[in-house]
Amino acid sequence: MEGRSRQKIPGGKLVEVRVEYGERILGVEIVGDFFMHPEEALGRIEDCLIGMRSGEAEGAMVEAIRKEAENAGVEMIGISPEAIAKAIKMAIG
Repeated sequence: MEGRSRQKIPGGKLVEVRVEYGERILGVEIVGDFFMHPEEALGRIEDCLIGMRSGEAEGAMVEAIRKEAENAGVEMIGISPEAIAKAIKMAIG
């Protein structure tokens, strides 16, 4: 299956996600008018979510995103792990 969500997050930034999923997350694409440095970090954030159960709690997704961001030294500007996880959960429904 495929799900999509689009939302404005606090601060007025836009985040959009497309999630391919079954019992587990098979693919994630995150776009929006936020910034991450280094830019290739976004791919690492997307990759860290692949394989998670699609019914996983939002908090577990937040922790996975936060851990990957910390390990990669990612600076998020206009976006947060919580906003990404919320958008993913909305896309999965």
